[in-house]
Amino acid sequence: MRKTTKGAIAVGAGVALLLGGAGTMAAWKTGTAVAAGSSISSGSLTIVPKVGALTPVWAWNSGAGTFDATNSRIVPGDVVKRTQVFTVTARGDRLKFTADLDLAPVISGDANLTAALTAATTLSATAPAGATITGSPGSVLTVTPGTGSADVTFDVTVTSIVTWNFGTAGSDAATTMGKSVSLAGATLNLTQVTFP
Repeated sequence: MRKTTKGAIAVGAGVALLLGGAGTMAAWKTGTAVAAGSSISSGSLTIVPKVGALTPVWAWNSGAGTFDATNSRIVPGDVVKRTQVFTVTARGDRLKFTADLDLAPVISGDANLTAALTAATTLSATAPAGATITGSPGSVLTVTPGTGSADVTFDVTVTSIVTWNFGTAGSDAATTMGKSVSLAGATLNLTQVTFP
């Protein structure tokens, strides 16, 4: 047999051996359970009217006498104050948010009386232990609850001063007499902002 033929046979046998051995190759795979304590949880942010203070409290801004929102009647030159308390509950190590009254506040009802009134709102709150609140009293509060394993709860007091400026004689038309308006459309918003 010629040497070239023997070489070809040897090479062919080698290829066959390689192909035949391909089925014996292996790749190992193993694993273990993920360690306990590997879960994470989200925080929370809620606001509700304070228990026992579900309705606003009205008063003459001068502090003299009692203002009854149902039976009292305002006239040009009067200033009345509306106060309501809300409870905020927050949790989040890196949570930061603002509190503000939308449209500060909405006055709706008779168009002529609405146009005659102005309203200014102030928010105030005292930070509980571990939290910080800036801008109180003011129109916008900035709150950082801080770290901890429990919810941070505090009250926000919303005070609206409604003024009917006194004008010159005859400047307020009779169309503002016997009318009513409402401040119920206002919304107290909590809005998350970037940390820190």
